[in-house]
Amino acid sequence: MWQSLKKRIIPGLSFGAIIGGAIYFSEWSYALILILSIILCTNEFYKIVKSIRDEENDVFIEFHKYFVIVLAICSFILSFMFLGGFLSSSVLSIIPLLFLAILFIELFSKSTKPFMNIGLNVTSLLYIGMPMFMANYIVFLNQKYDGRLLLGAMLLVMLNDVGAYFMGNWFGKTPLFSRISPKKTIEGTIGGYLVTLLGGYLAHILIGETQVGVTLIDWLVIAVLCSTGAIIGDLVESLFKRSLQIKDSGSAIPGHGGFLDRFDAILYSLPIIAVYVILRF
Repeated sequence: MWQSLKKRIIPGLSFGAIIGGAIYFSEWSYALILILSIILCTNEFYKIVKSIRDEENDVFIEFHKYFVIVLAICSFILSFMFLGGFLSSSVLSIIPLLFLAILFIELFSKSTKPFMNIGLNVTSLLYIGMPMFMANYIVFLNQKYDGRLLLGAMLLVMLNDVGAYFMGNWFGKTPLFSRISPKKTIEGTIGGYLVTLLGGYLAHILIGETQVGVTLIDWLVIAVLCSTGAIIGDLVESLFKRSLQIKDSGSAIPGHGGFLDRFDAILYSLPIIAVYVILRF
């Protein structure tokens, strides 16, 4: 356990520091790091699903990938500009048209299984693009940028992974979802929740109320939502990888695998936290 842990710590901390620093520094560095994340994660997604794509034409597969990346980035930028107070809400009306474009381009693919291609493109947008889009609702509160709540939420997701990892290794006996992830245990899951709740309490002390008055209760609720989203996100990615018969989504981050392996818990957590923030504040 300790050997594998050593391989994970330095790359994990470096990766977290880059993203965390960008979120904390300004809205522009935040936007840049999330756009870069969209590109890297979507590129990796299309690499792992390439084996089940219907087209024999590699050029058109690449076109699908870049087209979806552009759609995800455009959706992110439109919501960023609206929530940041740079544009009116009317710009959001463009987003449904962007999604309709997925159906339009399939007319030119000459594929015998258009539903497969459309389904993979939509899955990529829902799995990667939509969470990044929703992140804007966490950082822009009253049209003012404040990355502390998002930064705290991402740290809570990481704490859940840490708590689940150690508690699972020390006390894990009862499988949580053996059909999809045989190593994940109920004991590890409980440990993840407990450590994340402790992290929520510390976030209230260290980060505080932010500009909209995030209370201790709010931080504890966010902690529970982060743990829940992290668990489901990890299981969903495990489901994808098991269906594709691969161990990792990539090898870009030593000790962690690919970008999707590192982002899986965060991607599922972001929309859940965003909905809570929208309803609460």
